[in-house]
Amino acid sequence: MALDYAAMDVAVDEYTRACEAPERDEHPSVVMHDLVGRRRPHGHVITFANEKGGVGKSTLAFHCALALSHLDMRVLVIDCDRRQQTLHRLLEARDGTVRTLKVALPQPKHVVLEQQSGALLSQEIERVGSDADFVLIDLAGHDSPIARRAVALADTVVTPVNCSPTDLDALGRINPVSRRFREAGPFGQIVAALRAERLARGQRAFDWVVAKNRVRRCEHRLLASIDQNLGTMARHLGFRLIEGLTERVSYREMLPFGLSQLDLRLIPDLCAPRSTNLRELRQLVEALRLPRPPAPAVPLRRVPRDCAPVLARSAQGYREAMTAAMPAGAAAVPVAAAVA
Repeated sequence: MALDYAAMDVAVDEYTRACEAPERDEHPSVVMHDLVGRRRPHGHVITFANEKGGVGKSTLAFHCALALSHLDMRVLVIDCDRRQQTLHRLLEARDGTVRTLKVALPQPKHVVLEQQSGALLSQEIERVGSDADFVLIDLAGHDSPIARRAVALADTVVTPVNCSPTDLDALGRINPVSRRFREAGPFGQIVAALRAERLARGQRAFDWVVAKNRVRRCEHRLLASIDQNLGTMARHLGFRLIEGLTERVSYREMLPFGLSQLDLRLIPDLCAPRSTNLRELRQLVEALRLPRPPAPAVPLRRVPRDCAPVLARSAQGYREAMTAAMPAGAAAVPVAAAVA
């Protein structure tokens, strides 16, 4: 894919001029200066960011965290949305499932960044995940100083988008008649400017990935139009376009228990995972082109031993609720083969 570097420079210039207006946004150099001198995280940092809310940032980050954990990677998840805490609560539900059923599931470490600054973000990464192979940061659906620092800190920036013309406005504006690129959107300007500032300081640019998320295959004509518009934006803004997750009930029905399709074969007496879901999760991780740290000598899955005992009746009720929420039986696929 040929990139339009002149158009990318225009996007950066637009954002720089906006930052220079009185009482407006902080300049990208201020954001980078706040991070300079701080210790870089040991692990690969993946930031899930989009100023448009409701595009599936938290659920996509959740499934990515579990897919990496199933590969025996050490994963730290930081939820920067201290009001909603969607991702943190999903992982808390997972912790509850592990404690109640006494099953060995991979468990990412997770924290909420209550006090939000560049210094405290770096401190929490060092405190909780100094040995993490991957650090996943989930941002709220709006612009903020911590969001800019999390993007500037990232090795990979993942921007989920829904297949709707209005959802693309935060990235860029396309003329609906000529289909030509008009200008970068507010979020597109910020990401492009932060990437340019990193390059200006001699640092490696982060990999910006836009993931089409919650796709409904029945919307063929709309999908073709969205694909064309995203392809145009990708050339001008310099991001890669990948497939996210389709809109499947089988993903949503397990979220209250903090589970994904990858977990089903590790919990006795539950239905088999769906092969299409496992394939999507594998393809998602492959499309991100993440580094592959060496796997630990000892698998990270373990049954917790230091938790309070659970009454057999309570555990049975929990399992019955899970079984009622799960889909009917599907074709069995080995989990290791699905995510390897």
